[in-house]
Amino acid sequence: MKYLENLLIYFSNLSAFYIFSVATSIAVVLLTIYLGIVTRFANGTNEQAERKTSRPTQFQNGSSTGDGSDSDSTNENLRIESVRQLKSAKLKSLEQQLTDEQREAEKEIEKAQLSAIFELLKKQSEKFDGDANLNEDDLKEQLTLYR
Repeated sequence: MKYLENLLIYFSNLSAFYIFSVATSIAVVLLTIYLGIVTRFANGTNEQAERKTSRPTQFQNGSSTGDGSDSDSTNENLRIESVRQLKSAKLKSLEQQLTDEQREAEKEIEKAQLSAIFELLKKQSEKFDGDANLNEDDLKEQLTLYR
């Protein structure tokens, strides 16, 4: 009985702010746990689906990536490569959505920009290795490296 009385005295002396702070902290911890579980489940489902649809990739040492025993560095390289491929695919899909007139306008703008860059390089050739032969085709070839 004395324990119950002490407990009631303790609860009656608690401030509303303290109770609110404790309740908020508990809610945040539970929400974090829930979101962590949901995120892991969603990521795990996506990774499993990708593994089922993708073929095993052969690396230099002949090991296969389809069995799930990859090193972290190999997975990191694959992710970086896939991001690059994703950006490339997005760019190609955007280019496919353009009308013929828009494509022609883009090509004209690109040509104008390239010729302006080429002229600027010709004018300031002494700053950029003056005895080198500047060629517009070389400039276009360099541009293709960045696409």
